[in-house]
Parts: sequence; C-alpha cells; structure tokens
Amino acid sequence: MARPRTFDREQVLTAATELFWRRGFHATSAEELCQATGLGRSSLYNTFGSKGALFAECLARYLDTTAQATAEVIAKKGDAVSRIEAYLTKVVLEEAERSSTGAPSGCLAVNSVAELAGDTENAEFLEQVARDTDARLRLLTDLLRAGQAAGEVTAEVPAEGLAAYVNASVAGLRISAQGGAPLARLADIVQAAARALRP
Repeated sequence: MARPRTFDREQVLTAATELFWRRGFHATSAEELCQATGLGRSSLYNTFGSKGALFAECLARYLDTTAQATAEVIAKKGDAVSRIEAYLTKVVLEEAERSSTGAPSGCLAVNSVAELAGDTENAEFLEQVARDTDARLRLLTDLLRAGQAAGEVTAEVPAEGLAAYVNASVAGLRISAQGGAPLARLADIVQAAARALRP
C-alpha cells in the first residue's frame, strides 16, 4: 500500500500566500495553487477543504506575523513618536527588501480589502482584516495617548484619530511602494508623519 504523500504545511502556506498576494483571491485558480504548492488537487482540498479555507488560513497567518512584528517595534524604548517613526521605517525597509528579492510588494491585507470590499460572499475575510485593524489601532492609541500625557505627541487631535492617521500612513506606504515609489519618497512620507505627530 502506497504511503500518503507528506509535505511541510508551512511551506505550502508560504507558497499559497505569495500567490494570493500577487494574484488576489478571485484570480487565483486551483490549478495555480497546485503548481505553486506542489500539491495535487485532492491533497490540497483534503488538507484545507476549499480555496476559501486555504486563503483564510494564509490571511490569518500573515496577519498574526505582521501583528507580532508591529507589537515588537512599538514595545521598544524611546518616546512615542520615535517608536511610531521606527514602525513606519520598518514598513519602508520591508518594501525595499521585497523589491530587491522580487517578493510581492504592498500588503496582502490592504490588497484583500480593495479586492473584496462589497463581496458579501467572502465577508469573512474582511472581518479577519477588521479584527486585526482594531487590535492595531488599540495598540497605537495606547502609545499615542501615553505620548500625549508625556507631552511628546500633539494634543490637538485625539489619540484615536492619530492612531487612524498612522494606520492610514502604513497603508499609503504599502500602496506607494506597490506603485513603484522610490525609497527616498517613502522616507519623506515617514518624516512627514513623524513631524505631524509632534507638538
């Protein structure tokens, strides 16, 4: 009796994530997923259940990874604005690395929101992104509120609004990089955002 084929689940998820990132959820076919992951159609569906279930797992894994990386940067020492600047700079450096290696640029979550907004059949994916966004906004709000209390951050705008501004800046950096903006332009955006946050 033939042994069932074994595979590295993490490698499969990495390959599938990159494909979804490049092509989008709807444009990615089962055949392309099989080619990218090296799995046969039956193995792919027996393991993950459906293309949607595979995408949900890829998206969750991506969101968990980015959330952890964000939390690590925000938790470092320094004043609030310096930590936000480090966070935005990290985004720029990630985009530079992706550009140099040929990896997909931009953000899987941002791409997914743009593609699936209004798609009621796949609302679960938008809900995944929304939960991640809410958690990130809480983290940023707490940091910025503490910065306001310490006189490090402008008090002209509520901390919640500033957190939303930082979050929008991250999305803007990702989209700008995806559109081919040079590193110097991205660095200017980071500096402008940091200046806007200071008193």
